[in-house]
Amino acid sequence: MIIQRTTTGLDIAAPAKVNLFLEVLSRRSDGYHEVQTLLCPISLFDRLSFEVTEQSKIEFQLHVPAAHPQLAKQQADPAWDIPTGDDNLVVRAVQRVQQALGTKLGCRIELHKAIPAAAGLGGGSSDTAAAIAASLIAWQGWNRQLAMQIAAEIGSDVPFFLGGVSGIGMALATGRGERCQWLAAQPALDLIVTHPPVGCSTREVYLNYADYGEKRDFRKIVAACETGQPKKIAEQLFNTLQLPAASLTDWIDRQMRLFAANDVTGALMTGSGSSCFALTDDPSCVDRIRCAASALGLRRVYSARAWYGDSIEQQLSRQYS
Repeated sequence: MIIQRTTTGLDIAAPAKVNLFLEVLSRRSDGYHEVQTLLCPISLFDRLSFEVTEQSKIEFQLHVPAAHPQLAKQQADPAWDIPTGDDNLVVRAVQRVQQALGTKLGCRIELHKAIPAAAGLGGGSSDTAAAIAASLIAWQGWNRQLAMQIAAEIGSDVPFFLGGVSGIGMALATGRGERCQWLAAQPALDLIVTHPPVGCSTREVYLNYADYGEKRDFRKIVAACETGQPKKIAEQLFNTLQLPAASLTDWIDRQMRLFAANDVTGALMTGSGSSCFALTDDPSCVDRIRCAASALGLRRVYSARAWYGDSIEQQLSRQYS
């Protein structure tokens, strides 16, 4: 995340992510799954503004992109089907920080969405991490231990988006995805991300997964990242949830065929879907894919890069120095 102070409070850019590797190890007794996944933040950002108020009320306003002209006026776009009440993760996270601090202060939050929901891009988790950071910084001061604790309570991917003490970047996540080991590696990766007209329910994708046999070794892709070799990274892309997601919607295979027809270095579904991404070393293929995607009914195509940033501590230290 990128933290900026404004005249009225804080403005935070919250990045999306892709999973370069995702393996499901086992189903746990609590209903969750043990996973092993390599997460990479990318340069597609939501923006969250946070302003302290004297009353304890949490005011939340959501802004989403304008509806695509091809959508009927009465048809909701599932990419922006996001709750705005107490069931919104951002609101829940800020309420939890309020309780933990025992503060009577409130806030006014505006969230400007660019990352589609139900996509496997981590937009909701990234927004939640941004809200946790903003509320702690604004109300009392940054507290990494408390932030990580609340993040893990709220959602599996949320701790990743808070980054490590040495920076924000790639991480190997285990457990439910909440235990992160940040990598020093910062390979330069150019990506094309697509998002279809339908989303994927994480719950349904996991319910459709039943292969707990031999597992793929993550060490090869980590080694490729550490040596900064995009083509070797592309060779090791893997997501064990891609097949169960593809059995729920044909949009997964449609996106993968689109990439295969346009000579990308490698392609994969991210998270539990429904977005897919491709690694490419040919800038000209972005326009080709965008044009072909439009003909298929894929309205959202993003050009992005792997994104790496300073830690929250480093950013705050600069602002106070």
